Amino acid sequence: MLHDDILDDLGWVPGPEKEAGEVVALFYSPLEAELAAARLRAEGIPCFLASRTAQAVMPHLQLLVRLHVRPQDLQQARRILTEAGIEVEEPQDARVDGWLSVALFALLGVLLAALLVLAIAK
Repeated sequence: MLHDDILDDLGWVPGPEKEAGEVVALFYSPLEAELAAARLRAEGIPCFLASRTAQAVMPHLQLLVRLHVRPQDLQQARRILTEAGIEVEEPQDARVDGWLSVALFALLGVLLAALLVLAIAK
């Protein structure tokens, strides 16, 4: 059964530190995401999918559908999905990724500025 108001089915009230639970897996296909969510729900783990509608409406953008679970269910959900052959999202340090992106864009900006100066100088 498809629910429009996904937050009504969670059974938990998000706290300020974890607004929408933990992301346990990422999918390009809404169908794969629905299957993974159904697997978790069959095991009694409440979960919901984020960005499912946007991905369905604009498939050409290749948006990721995120599967969220409660923080206390994260390890069990990872185990269940791994046993089912579904790749799970491993925790990562977002600050490192953020700084890497900033550095990459700064380097790209400097390179483009240098190319512009060279083009104008000719």
